[in-house]
Amino acid sequence: MEWLRRLFARQTPRIPDPMWAAAVSRLPFLQRLAPNDLIRLKNLSETLLVRKTFTGAGGFVLTDDIAVQIAAQACLPVLNLTLDMYDDMAGVIIYPAAFIIPQAEVDEAGVVHEWHEPVSGEAIDAGGAVVLSWEDVAETDVAGYNVVIHEFAHKLDMGSGSPNGFPPFLPEWHRSLSAAEWKREFSAAYEDFLRRVERVDAMLPTDFDDENPEHAALYDTLSAQLPLDPYAAKHPAEFFAVASEAFFVFPEPLALAYPAIYRLLKDYYRQDPHAAEVRDSGAGSRID
Repeated sequence: MEWLRRLFARQTPRIPDPMWAAAVSRLPFLQRLAPNDLIRLKNLSETLLVRKTFTGAGGFVLTDDIAVQIAAQACLPVLNLTLDMYDDMAGVIIYPAAFIIPQAEVDEAGVVHEWHEPVSGEAIDAGGAVVLSWEDVAETDVAGYNVVIHEFAHKLDMGSGSPNGFPPFLPEWHRSLSAAEWKREFSAAYEDFLRRVERVDAMLPTDFDDENPEHAALYDTLSAQLPLDPYAAKHPAEFFAVASEAFFVFPEPLALAYPAIYRLLKDYYRQDPHAAEVRDSGAGSRID
């Protein structure tokens, strides 16, 4: 841990090349980046590790390798933007597995419902930290799933206030983006995705129980045909975050189902991961 201690002491060491190569090898979507982009991503990761505190919690032992792996994913969305977009972040906290947080929701009658549930990640607004479950960060077998990118997309979204799926546009890089078009296209895509999820729900048994293995397997099979994780239907802010993680990790279904959203994200992040992916992958089936 000596290298990480030097980072937390606010020195500016370089990530050892073998450690960086190991992180990239664990994250196939990073391997699509051009060599110069990988160099810049490494530099950004080093700077993020110096600027922000990475802390293990709940008994989790944070290692240098884990810190680098998380930093690389966190820096990917701002690779062609600026780390200043993460200024409103106290640091990164990593638990060994899902952690419990309070939840609240107001129903149509105005009644507030409160409960606690386990989550894989949380981005806390108003200068708060990004909190992650290492068990979920390490999950790389689910297409389009990436809890690190998801939570850091929320942090970008919070740059313009409460997360609503409309991150701030930066004058230096986003002059071509139209706020009206962004709202129009994201609203239309979100409503379309809600209908797709409703069609999946209609295919489930009326006595659906997610603790029933057969029911759970059926749900997984049906939801896998969606262009995004069903969690995107929860709120426009979640749609933006889920679309962002899919954009970087498994962009083809997003590009096929919602080409306008893909184009807007391409212009926002100033990256085109689908252009690299199509060289060696094909499109999957979807529920249209």
